[in-house]
Amino acid sequence: MVAKHEDVFSGAFLLVVSVIIFITSFSFEALTTSLVGPAFMPQIIAIIMAIFSVIITVSGFKKSKSATEKTTTPEEVKEEELQEELIVTEKKSYKPVLISLALMIGYVALLSYVGFLIMTIVYIFLQMLLLSHITHRKVWLFLLISVVTSAAIYYLFRNVFYVMLPTGIIG
Repeated sequence: MVAKHEDVFSGAFLLVVSVIIFITSFSFEALTTSLVGPAFMPQIIAIIMAIFSVIITVSGFKKSKSATEKTTTPEEVKEEELQEELIVTEKKSYKPVLISLALMIGYVALLSYVGFLIMTIVYIFLQMLLLSHITHRKVWLFLLISVVTSAAIYYLFRNVFYVMLPTGIIG
């Protein structure tokens, strides 16, 4: 029963998180007189998250509704039960999730010491390595994407939004 509604639950959870992010962003104190303050990007991200979470929730409702409306024969019911048993007994690996969590914690912990540019390059590169299948790993491409993305974000925040990011060891 829970497996049928997992998209509904995850979409609702993400919607709640996006609302919390949006509300919390109003408490950010603006240190400059520019038109774009520190709350701008979190609010944009929260709005995009809310839109996608509503899409996930609606598609989850449609999927669960179509699954309950589907008429099945006794043979199909037995086959579905066997498939559900296989899914339940299949061992799930939480190792990538735990490694991603450790990478995020390490990123936040080392950000002020090492600096935004270096830590973001390392973080994006390691996440791409972790999340890609071993047969599709292209280290040079991942490194290039990490460097270009980090440099673009650094430039955008530093020179367009006038938001100072941690420089760390590069001073």
